[in-house]
Amino acid sequence: MFFDNKVFLENDKAVELYEYAKSLPIFDYHCHLAPQDILGDKVFSNLTELWLNGDHYKWRIMRAYGVDEKFITGDGDDKEKFFRFAEALPHFIGNPVYHWAHLELKKYFDLTLPICPKNAEEIWTRTLEKMADGSFSAKKLIERSNVCAVVTTDDPVDDLSAHRAIAGEDNPFKVLPCFRADRLINIDKPDYADYVKKLGEVAGVEIKGFNELLEVVERRLDFFVANGATAVDIGMEDFPFGYGDVSKCDDIIKDRLDEKFIDDEDKAEFQFTLMAHIAKMLRDRGMVMQLHVGVIRNCNTVLFDRCGVDVGGDSVANVLNVNNARDFLDYVEQNGGLPKTIIYTLNPTAYYPLATLIGDFQGGERGKIQLGAAWWFMDHRDGIKEQMRVLASTGGLGLFNGMLTDSRSFTSYARHDYFRRIFCSLVGEWVESGEYPDDKETLENLVKNVCIDNAKIYFGV
Repeated sequence: MFFDNKVFLENDKAVELYEYAKSLPIFDYHCHLAPQDILGDKVFSNLTELWLNGDHYKWRIMRAYGVDEKFITGDGDDKEKFFRFAEALPHFIGNPVYHWAHLELKKYFDLTLPICPKNAEEIWTRTLEKMADGSFSAKKLIERSNVCAVVTTDDPVDDLSAHRAIAGEDNPFKVLPCFRADRLINIDKPDYADYVKKLGEVAGVEIKGFNELLEVVERRLDFFVANGATAVDIGMEDFPFGYGDVSKCDDIIKDRLDEKFIDDEDKAEFQFTLMAHIAKMLRDRGMVMQLHVGVIRNCNTVLFDRCGVDVGGDSVANVLNVNNARDFLDYVEQNGGLPKTIIYTLNPTAYYPLATLIGDFQGGERGKIQLGAAWWFMDHRDGIKEQMRVLASTGGLGLFNGMLTDSRSFTSYARHDYFRRIFCSLVGEWVESGEYPDDKETLENLVKNVCIDNAKIYFGV
């Protein structure tokens, strides 16, 4: 039966394990939800508002089908936008968007109709009826999804006023900030000098050189910690090569603030050194360093000029430079030790090099250095399985922090259900083949640890 309760459950043991896993709380430790939407308890009145607005995964599918941009990111009618999506989706069998959309329709609307032109009118009408009472709001959806905490993605200049206001409310879930340091390290960006000036103003320090930058970063990090942050996140195409030369970095940032050209070698040195200092700050505070590696941003200039960032114009980069990764991790380890670190890669060919490198730097606490969950273009059935098989083969799957949504959607928690079904199938496969004991207590502990407990302990939530 289409998307019945056994979908993605590939063996009898998986069905049994999922019965336990499905009711466990969700800790979404990396997402892109807008905290202002949560604070204001934004209400969604139709599927386009709920699903299509802001979802670049669905936009890519619609563009591939040839849908006019007016009905993707433009000012087209909401109903017509959904109908165009419904027309496109049947052609994307096996795509995770096909899986997610039907899981969300099932989870939040109790509908198992295939999303297609024939059913578009009925789905649109029946979901409108469900949403008419205002129950599809940000807070209600988080609570309905059994979410205990979400971690948003926030710029170091953010005043975190929404997070503070939410923390003062009586909600059954937490909304925590994460210090996203991309704009700090991207010294080659045209607006970098203006950004650094704004950062200094927020921190009350005029940034004239590298030492002042470090002081400001530390002040802002402490501000984030005071407001519940337990992690920093940095996204980059690859690990930079550098030597940790503070004096050189002082010259580099002074040149950049004077609007002088920065070459690739100077950019790499600056990024390497700044990231190493941030790592030390995190270690001293018991925080987590998340590194998202392997993405090429804004590949299509025409699309970027028309629609901006985060619209579906990014792709997978070449396999990362594992020697640079080793040098960075080793430098930080030699200079006081690594913080808890998660490394995510978009390129699956990097899984084995990264997973084995991570094993070189373990020690001190359980699962200190982690191979991050299957992310973005790898967040599909085969990608999730591949990441877990590599992790199991090279490290400890039972220490894994499990899934995250990395999403801007309030119904994307169905992706945790997707992950749990796939995880239970993988474990069930090994149990049924006699590779792992068929012991209820052992298996339930394993499932609970990977689905919720490991991440909560790791992030201190």
